[in-house]
Amino acid sequence: MVKPKPVPFKKMQSDLVASTVARLSDAGMNSEHADWVRSKENAALVIRFISKQRTLSLRNLYATSVESQLADLRRANNEEKWGITEEDFARLAATAPAWPQGKQAYRSFRIRFGEGSEGVRLTFERHLARIKAVFGENGSSRWEGLDSAKGHLRLLNGDDSHRPVIEWVIVDLGTHCKRNCVADVRSKKSLADELLVVTWMFPDMIRAIPSVLSPGLFAAGYEFNLYRYGDTAWRHVVFVNFYYVDRRVYVGIEDNNSDDSRYAVPVLLP
Repeated sequence: MVKPKPVPFKKMQSDLVASTVARLSDAGMNSEHADWVRSKENAALVIRFISKQRTLSLRNLYATSVESQLADLRRANNEEKWGITEEDFARLAATAPAWPQGKQAYRSFRIRFGEGSEGVRLTFERHLARIKAVFGENGSSRWEGLDSAKGHLRLLNGDDSHRPVIEWVIVDLGTHCKRNCVADVRSKKSLADELLVVTWMFPDMIRAIPSVLSPGLFAAGYEFNLYRYGDTAWRHVVFVNFYYVDRRVYVGIEDNNSDDSRYAVPVLLP
């Protein structure tokens, strides 16, 4: 394959200024304004301004420090009596990855309790309890049929993969909006309990979901068995969304054939 030749930097500047002038002309800019933009000094100002705006457009508004995240985890540990040790906190402080690039990329945690199917249930219930504690009694809701017992809720990767762990993860909340269905895009990298952690760790982001993300997020790393038997068994998936009318975060289920492009299917990043 023939590699394309790199575009000279001055050519990129010239093209950027030209495209800016063209767009502003469409908005009513006259020739005097265009000459001002093309001048050497002002062109540099325009380029710096556009570059800054591009950087801001890719910045995650909810990025936070390692210290802040560990403080939130410590608060959850104390209030929920999870038993995370000081050795765990020291290890996490020493191994924290940098905050990822991308407007919808987050540094978060995988926090799992117990092993196997019972561990899946325990982890799910503990994180839902934390969501309720963070958002309040009137600020959170769970679909009444969302049973976490064995035979109803399981990991896509298999319950035998569930082990007690607390570690950093990097996630992208903006993936797989365009799809035929959730089942087509879910994979070993799909979020399960990791999405529940994101929900209670970044409550302001969740409350802003209608404006900064899609209306909801699928935890496609979970499978839910609503009907128990037949062709419809294990064909539902857990999701989290936020109802801006009553200001309530909601955890429920949806058929995995959903093609609603407003709902993302988040993934773990390398």
